[in-house]
Amino acid sequence: MVRKVLKFGSACAFGMVFLTGCGLFDTVTPPKPQYQPKSIEAQARGVTVAKNIPYNCRILGEVEGKDVVGDRSGATRELLRESAINDLRNEAYYVAGQGKRTMVNITKEVCRIFLGGAWQSVECRDGLLPQGTQNIYSYRIHAQVFDCGER
Repeated sequence: MVRKVLKFGSACAFGMVFLTGCGLFDTVTPPKPQYQPKSIEAQARGVTVAKNIPYNCRILGEVEGKDVVGDRSGATRELLRESAINDLRNEAYYVAGQGKRTMVNITKEVCRIFLGGAWQSVECRDGLLPQGTQNIYSYRIHAQVFDCGER
C-alpha cells in the first residue's frame, strides 16, 4: 500500500513538473500601461527653446527636465525627449516667474540606455543615441534659463 502511494505521489510530482515546464500552468502577465509623455503646463507654453545663448537677456540659472520610462511600454527616444523638454519648460517658467519672456538654452542631454549587455548613461547629442542601443530608460536635459524682459 505504501509503495502504491509513493509511486502515485512521485508520478503526480513528475507530471506537475513536466506540465509546468511546458507552460500549461504559467500565469498570464497583464500588459504594461502605455507610456504617456509629460505635458506642458499652460503658463510654460511661452518658454522658448533657443539654439544659442540669447542676447540682451539675463541668466537666471540652470534647470533640468527629465522623464523615466518606468514600468510602461511604448516609449521611444522621441517621446522621452519631448517629455523631458516639456518638463524643462515647466521648470524654467517657475524659475523665471510670471509675466517674463523666458528662454532656455540646452547645454547637455543625457540618456540612460541598455547597450552591450549593460545599462549606461551616455550623452545624447541632438537626441541621437549610440548605434546598437537596445533600450532607453530615461532622458535628462540640462539648460540655462534666461530672463529676456517683460511680456
